[in-house]
Amino acid sequence: MQFKKTLLAVACLAAGSAMAATPAADIAISSGASASKNNLKLALANRCPGQLGEFISGGNISTYVCATAASFANANAPTIAEYAAAGSVRFTGTVFAELRLNVSNGSFTSICLLAGWPSPSACPAADLYLDPATNALAVRPVGSTVVGGLTDVERAGFDPLVTAGVVLPLGTTTVSAQFGQTFGVAVSNDLYAAMFSDQQGTGKLPVGCVVGDTAKPECVPVIGKPQMTTIMYNQVGNAAQTRGANFLASGVASGTTLKYGRRVDTSGTQAAAQQYFLGTVCIPAAAHVIVPQPAPIPGPTVLGALSVFGMGSTGNARALLNGTTFPSSPNHAIAVLSGENNQTGETWKWLRVGGMAIGETAQPAEGGVTVTNTNTALDGRYDFWFLSRIVRPTAPSSVAFWNSIVTGFGAVPINTTRGLFRTSETTFTKGAANSCTPAAS
Repeated sequence: MQFKKTLLAVACLAAGSAMAATPAADIAISSGASASKNNLKLALANRCPGQLGEFISGGNISTYVCATAASFANANAPTIAEYAAAGSVRFTGTVFAELRLNVSNGSFTSICLLAGWPSPSACPAADLYLDPATNALAVRPVGSTVVGGLTDVERAGFDPLVTAGVVLPLGTTTVSAQFGQTFGVAVSNDLYAAMFSDQQGTGKLPVGCVVGDTAKPECVPVIGKPQMTTIMYNQVGNAAQTRGANFLASGVASGTTLKYGRRVDTSGTQAAAQQYFLGTVCIPAAAHVIVPQPAPIPGPTVLGALSVFGMGSTGNARALLNGTTFPSSPNHAIAVLSGENNQTGETWKWLRVGGMAIGETAQPAEGGVTVTNTNTALDGRYDFWFLSRIVRPTAPSSVAFWNSIVTGFGAVPINTTRGLFRTSETTFTKGAANSCTPAAS
């Protein structure tokens, strides 16, 4: 009998080791923008009075755990056993000690989450979240709290085909996250080199520039808004579709494939790009005049020499630019990315949009350069940025959570949040409720 009791005790201990360290009531659930994911982690770290650990699934799905100090040998790669043994600590000013986040399909999923993932609609299937107790994806645990999420633009900033049938329930609200997020146009290294050669050869770049002068803005190739609009516009047979990469670089043979890393319709980056380059949802219809909305090119699709993708996240778009997915030689690819992107060891480059650089260098994480990707936005020279927003319930626990996150953003040292700037850092503002409002001082 004593032997059986011992076995039972061992079994109970084994079962206990697989249990989540964080009570379900202390777990917050969020979906939404991928553009600000890394910066959100910085804010969470600031609000964690213990040690913040990040459990990761593929880059777009993370669970952030605020644990007692020194719970994880490596906070960026904690283990199941460490999670089971850790004590949970609530983020300052909140009732939550853990945030389970999925940004696989972009900003609009913050709204889909609150709306209950309605189907049929543009919302994808309900997000799964990473359970640190098993290191597997699962539905949100019973007793956890949906707190909403970050979005690059407000609900009305998305295409009407996206918002159709998706209704925010009573008791939800959209507020400013009190930070701006820059966006830019990025290209693969091969396309960058081809555009540099073309623009220098035609006198558009200084004679003394070399292709490696990525930290000299005057030496960085330019893409005009009309050029990017042409790529994004659903106008069959336009120049981008007939000429491909030659449309941007005359030294490339006409008809050479140009890959456009379009994001999915629920992506806030895509919505921001459509507003900026196409004017979608921002062009008013004057009295007695019918003004058709310019339609964005769908994805995935192939139209002539333009190959259009439908990328769920920023990471997918970067992989296309780097040639790690859909490789070709040469690799001529282009995409809109958020200014948060500044990864080491990647080959893609930023272009100047309409002649103005997004920041200090075209090369992500260039050595010897302090990269913010915000300096030109802060002083009013660059206008491709949007005011990030929080879509959340009005329940006190959710309000307190996001208030704490905003405080965390504000406490992170200036110039450490790539592509993101506090609204208090600049005199230039955008409409708090309408992203179509131009930036002005």
